[in-house]
Amino acid sequence: MEQPAGELLAVGRVRRPHGIHGEVTVDVTTDFPERLVAGMDIVLGNPDPHVTLRATAVRWHKGAWLVAFDGIGDREAAEGWRGYWLYLPAQERTSLPPTYYYEHELEGMRCVDPAGRVLGTVRSLENPGGIALLKVDAGSGEVLVPFRSPIVVRVDLEAGAVTVDPPVGLFEGDAL
Repeated sequence: MEQPAGELLAVGRVRRPHGIHGEVTVDVTTDFPERLVAGMDIVLGNPDPHVTLRATAVRWHKGAWLVAFDGIGDREAAEGWRGYWLYLPAQERTSLPPTYYYEHELEGMRCVDPAGRVLGTVRSLENPGGIALLKVDAGSGEVLVPFRSPIVVRVDLEAGAVTVDPPVGLFEGDAL
């Protein structure tokens, strides 16, 4: 099958088969799990997206998706998909909340203070234990900046900058 158009983002990962009819258990890695519905084409990859399958059934079960795909009819066939990532096209920015950013949008942005002084470059947005942290390459090392107000003042996608008002001492050289 042909891949859906647009940029693809990982939305879940196959854990294991469920039952004997080919369903798989999928860990959810998206903030918008309601987007995955029966009848849609989903791109799978391990790790890169390369195979498109149609979801014939999607249901929520004990904190994970249970998904059945066209052409995967038994437990043995489902086992072969263990560890594969599920990808969907990125949502249009206009359909997202105004303060929602995809991780890839932040990568490579300049991290600046309120005066415009460059503090470093955003490498990634991590989420260990439910706490969003910007991983910033500050030249003198890696700095983890809590991705929350009032520390993150503004994200300007067009300018490619994240303005932060860090606590004293977070970045080297800003101590009293």
